[in-house]
Amino acid sequence: MLPPLNRIVASLDNRSPFLGAKALERLRGRPYRARLGANESLFGVCDAVKQAWEKSLAESSYYNDPTHYDLRTTIAESWQIGIDRISVAEGIDSLLELLFRAYIEPGDCVVTSLGAYPTFDYHAAGFGARLIQQPYLPNYVNDLDGIQALAWRHRPKLIYLANPDNPTGSFFDANALLSWIDHMPGDCLVVLDEAYAEFAPIETLLPRALERPNLVRLRTFSKAYGLAGARVGYLIGRPELVQALDSIRLHFGVAKASQEAALAAYRDTVFVDHVVSETIQANRHYYEIAAQIGVPTLSSTANFVAFDFGTPENALYFANWLENHDIFVRRPPVGHLNQLIRVTAAPLETRRYFQDVILDGMRNRPAACALRESS
Repeated sequence: MLPPLNRIVASLDNRSPFLGAKALERLRGRPYRARLGANESLFGVCDAVKQAWEKSLAESSYYNDPTHYDLRTTIAESWQIGIDRISVAEGIDSLLELLFRAYIEPGDCVVTSLGAYPTFDYHAAGFGARLIQQPYLPNYVNDLDGIQALAWRHRPKLIYLANPDNPTGSFFDANALLSWIDHMPGDCLVVLDEAYAEFAPIETLLPRALERPNLVRLRTFSKAYGLAGARVGYLIGRPELVQALDSIRLHFGVAKASQEAALAAYRDTVFVDHVVSETIQANRHYYEIAAQIGVPTLSSTANFVAFDFGTPENALYFANWLENHDIFVRRPPVGHLNQLIRVTAAPLETRRYFQDVILDGMRNRPAACALRESS
């Protein structure tokens, strides 16, 4: 007989914050033709990454470097900061878990937006935190004033914000963001998720060398670098924060092949620029497709575009139509975000298939689905 679970784990519903494409394919009994729901890079990886994988495969009998020294050193040189300000882990999800583990005790308060990245909510439940969520504004932008008011009222230990945002693609310029951070309570740690930073305009991003005692920044190799399956992310924070995380992290968690691939990808800035350029073209095409069916889109600074179908019912119809035609997309489940469908940037052939399917869905929509097709 097993011992009883702890109180927090026993209260959980055992659900992942996401069902990935592979899991959904098993449930539906057939593969997707277009995977446009996870914001993976669909533009491949650079040749240097492929070479790094081949080399690391030949050395796979050896343990990886638990300090991630080469990768951290390269990032530190690029950011012009000390290596002691960088922590590497198995993607942003793991970095979030480390922050919860380091700072949160059962009953502690954390704050995020209602409908923001669900893994933050997942960890809040797993660590017994009291989760407080601020709804997005009607125009689908994070309510910075509302979040700040919650921070002063509840004094949360962690405050999560993505810039650029997921799932909307919206962003705040660096000056507004820095002012917001500087007017937060000093004992609240702002967790700034910059997973989509490589796609964003420069005025969106805080200076790399910027240091604030109440700020930690998260980056990933899952988007522009094309390494979602490798699971590598990094954190920029104060040295004492990084040292604290170093005392609790899984030291051999990032595989040797993943470290080598991330290092190669980070150094190949030409390929990253290519991916960003392709992404901008893809997003522009999505804007054109949306105009064809009379649906507004949210202006995006990420590798996806959110289509606004006006009502949850309309969004559900089109989400089901796309699913039935083997296209994987994401529809946020909460708040007024549930009238959006988020579509990942993709190569032209995939976009054309998406275009054909959604135009067909427009022509075959039920009368209750009141959308106006543009002329």
